[in-house]
Order: sequence, then structure tokens, then C-alpha cells
Amino acid sequence: MRHPQRLTLAGAMVLAVAWLVWPPPEREAAVTAPVADRAPTVWETWDLEPVDWPGTVGGEPWEPLSFLDDRIALGTDEDGRLLYVERAGAGPKASASVVAEPGGVPGVVAAAATERRLAWIESTPDESGRVVSELWTAERGSDGRPAPAESLTADTGDVVVSGSAYDLQFAAEQLHWLASARGGERVTEHRSIGVGGGEVEVVGREGAWRAAAWPWLTGAGSDAVGGTELVRTDGDAEILLPAGRDELAMCSATWCRIVVTAGDGSRVDLVRPDGTERVTVAEGFASAVSTDVGLIDRFEALEESTAAAGDGSRLTLFDLESADTYLVASAAGRTGADTRRLWWSTGSGGLLRWHVLDLTDLS
Repeated sequence: MRHPQRLTLAGAMVLAVAWLVWPPPEREAAVTAPVADRAPTVWETWDLEPVDWPGTVGGEPWEPLSFLDDRIALGTDEDGRLLYVERAGAGPKASASVVAEPGGVPGVVAAAATERRLAWIESTPDESGRVVSELWTAERGSDGRPAPAESLTADTGDVVVSGSAYDLQFAAEQLHWLASARGGERVTEHRSIGVGGGEVEVVGREGAWRAAAWPWLTGAGSDAVGGTELVRTDGDAEILLPAGRDELAMCSATWCRIVVTAGDGSRVDLVRPDGTERVTVAEGFASAVSTDVGLIDRFEALEESTAAAGDGSRLTLFDLESADTYLVASAAGRTGADTRRLWWSTGSGGLLRWHVLDLTDLS
């Protein structure tokens, strides 16, 4: 068992998060998903339509970070600024206000929200070219709109982000994120601070880790080769996963994604962290949309480039409850997901649109 150790403030080298590697030595025969070409659509099965958003606001393109509801979203623009985007009525029209202007790229690299508050991490290069970060927050009014931003702390360490919805998260009246420690040994720091400010608490854990739904961390990087684990940041609970050489895995708090690679494509399986309920969700050249596995503990979103999709990708959704695959979009552009919503783009320029599916409408 790896034991946490108290650390000082880290330097500014960004930790790269890699695939985890893990096959159980003996596993049940995986259930196989239906062939994607014969998949029924989400829209026909559940009698739904996606919520459409414009792909540009004020004439400029924006990239979603999360959709707070059908009316409000957080996103970034090409300059790395954080945008508060409000959708107007039922049509694809929206306005945006700038919440944060980091003044450099990458800019805002992670954001989180509650009904009462927004928080985000800004990362920009200093005069020497070293990336430094700062955590900011803003209260939300009764209409949901943010008040002026306030710096919460510059004691962020070398922030670790993996494109997960949990890179920055509110939990237990605190904000939580990860950073890599400076030094000869590889150590990941779990950092937290009260939502109203105060001293940053730093707890180091040997090796490379990635944030999952609080309070879980999952193994990452080369530490996952030959075995990986999930640990709780609020105690010593661990789940150990046996590993091998022919499967790559990435875990969240409740599911792990295993990619079995081959020369003619790959197979994507999902399995519980304890090795049970293994199921094949895709075969061929499909890849997962989200870093996070098993969205809302039920769905896995996958995309695959095909000749029929042209420059886009075939976007599907695997239902872990029924072991069925559903078509979401036959030619999706950019894709993304947060803790409960899946989105994809179509068109370009002034015709660019974001389409959003609330996965809780399917459960």
C-alpha cells in the first residue's frame, strides 16, 4: 500500500496522464454489443430531440466545458477565456459574457460549478515560459449569473488535467484538484481549499494519479503497467487491479475501460473495478468520447470515423443496463461530455452547431 506524505508547494512541470494497463488474469466471457450499423437511434427509442446551441457567440467559435442546464453553459474561446453562455429561447441563439481573461494560452484548463458558485483554474506561461496556475471563483446570483471573479489561491502547484469532468470539483465544502510535485521522485499531490478560501491542504501520494469522482483517485501513467489501483483521498481504502501486457485500461470510480489492441482494430470492454460485469461495448476502430468511464454509471459514448461519416465520426451510445448500442449521430464533428451530458458539433463557420443530449433523460 502506498502511504500519503505531506509535501510543500510543487514547481511547474505539468504531469502527462497516460493509459492504464490492466487485464484480469481470468475473466468471464464478455457480452458483445450489437453491430453499430444496425443500431437503433437514441431519438426513436426514447422519443427525444437534442438541445441545439449555436457554435459561435458574438461571431466567435466556442468550445463547451460543461452544460449546467438547457439554458446555461460554460465554455472557452480560442484565447482560453472562460465564457458564461446563455441560450435564448428554443432556437439556436445564445449570448456570452466573459467570466475570466487569463491573458494567455492555454488559459482556463478546468472549471466546476454549483448552484451558488463557479470555480476555475487559469494556466498561463510566466516570463520564463514556465506554466503557472491560479484558482479563481465567483458567486452566482439568483439568476445564475456570476458576480465579479475573485482569486482564491495561487498555491495550485503544477496542475494535472486529463480532460475529465473531475479535474476540478466541489466536494465536502472544498475545491479539489491534483498537481505534480517537483523533485526526483514522482509524486502526485491532492490539493484542496475551502470554497471561501483559506490555506491549501496538500497531501502527496507516490506515483502518477488521475482524479475521479471525489473521493477517488485512479492510477495513471507508467505506474499502471503491471497493475493499478483506486484509492480514496479521505482514507486508506484501496481497490487493487491485476494487470497484464495485452490490454490498456482507464478507470473511473465505478467502471474501467479496457482496450484490447490488435493489428486490425481493437476491442473496447467495460468492467467494474472489482473485475465483475465485464462487457464488450465496441469492436474495430471506435474510441471513447470521454476520459470518464461509464457516464451516469450507465452509458459509454463512442465515436468512430467511417467512410459514410465523411469528415465526421459515427457517434454511438452503449447502454450498460440493456447491453444495447444506440446511434446518436451519423456524422458528428467535435465531441465531448461532462458528468451527465453528451455533446457533438455539426457544420462549420456561421452554421456551426452544438447538439446536447442529457443522459438522465434516458434513465
